[in-house]
Amino acid sequence: MAVELKQWSFDLKEDLIRICNQADRAWLSERLPNPYTAESADWWLNMVQEQEGKDGIFRAILSEGKVVGNISVERKADVYAIDGELV
Repeated sequence: MAVELKQWSFDLKEDLIRICNQADRAWLSERLPNPYTAESADWWLNMVQEQEGKDGIFRAILSEGKVVGNISVERKADVYAIDGELV
């Protein structure tokens, strides 16, 4: 099985919407809107473009060329935080 990490882009918007709406929300924070709409995806993808490499790293997880998930590391915003959060 080929697994790849790919930087998020607007080309992957429909995949983002699909995986977010299929997610088992029992293990997720309330940060993920339900239902996950095109507007939600636009907001997140714009945020990713602004924050990539500055306050976070955001990657789509692909298996056999198909988007199956997301992995992100985000710097916490708290003034005292010197760590990141793996999402």
